[in-house]
Amino acid sequence: MSQVTGVSSSSLAKLEVGVRRTDAVNIARLLGIYRVDLATFNKVMSLYREVDDGRLIWMHDVGGVDEVPVVLANEVTARELFSYEPVSIPALAQSEDYLRQVLSWDDRLSTDDVERRVKARKVRQRILHPRSGVKCTFVVRELTLRHLPGGHDAVWGQLMNLFWLANSEKVSVRVIGCDVPYGYQGQYPFTLTRTPEFRPVVHVDTTPFSLFLDDPAESEAYEEMARLLLGNAMSVGESQKLITNLAEQRRELVDSGN
Repeated sequence: MSQVTGVSSSSLAKLEVGVRRTDAVNIARLLGIYRVDLATFNKVMSLYREVDDGRLIWMHDVGGVDEVPVVLANEVTARELFSYEPVSIPALAQSEDYLRQVLSWDDRLSTDDVERRVKARKVRQRILHPRSGVKCTFVVRELTLRHLPGGHDAVWGQLMNLFWLANSEKVSVRVIGCDVPYGYQGQYPFTLTRTPEFRPVVHVDTTPFSLFLDDPAESEAYEEMARLLLGNAMSVGESQKLITNLAEQRRELVDSGN
């Protein structure tokens, strides 16, 4: 099929399963190769026109974002991922114990619900492995790191998780100091994924739904916000030093039993 269409097998596979957005020409071309009847052709193209507006909304339950197929599809096909959280830890940078603790605070979730979401998060976090080929940048606020809620053990584990991520090959953790105002670019969380084959995709997780954007005008606005956030962040070395100091302080509290 790849030889007939002149399209790479990987691109063809993505087109067929719909893991990423594509244009009308490629969809029509594929339908023609399959020799679908006119009624089917018109139906598929009408569906394309309905959803091809650069936006997608996906409803999900509390903490259910990790089970949204579009989230995983965007992340595993990315080559670069930028994630910012103004009042929490970026989802992919959360430790297992810290995530479990945060989810358990919601009385709407049963123990099984929590464990299912933890398992789904661990699947997403496979892109953090050096062999995944994804370069990740996480930006977090110093104020967040100094006031992480929860028990000392879980918080220390989360800080150590950031420490190890910050020292891994394809992950960068940048901290924005307490003295930097939030500004318009720092008020809301978002994740931006980039890949050579497709337009950048922005994911905004606002329970009970996730919003996905790939309209250039909108994704470029988030690209600019990412640049501003990085411009206001500490250097990689300064960020690592702060995380190390905070982890050591928390470790002392753990050891003292306070």
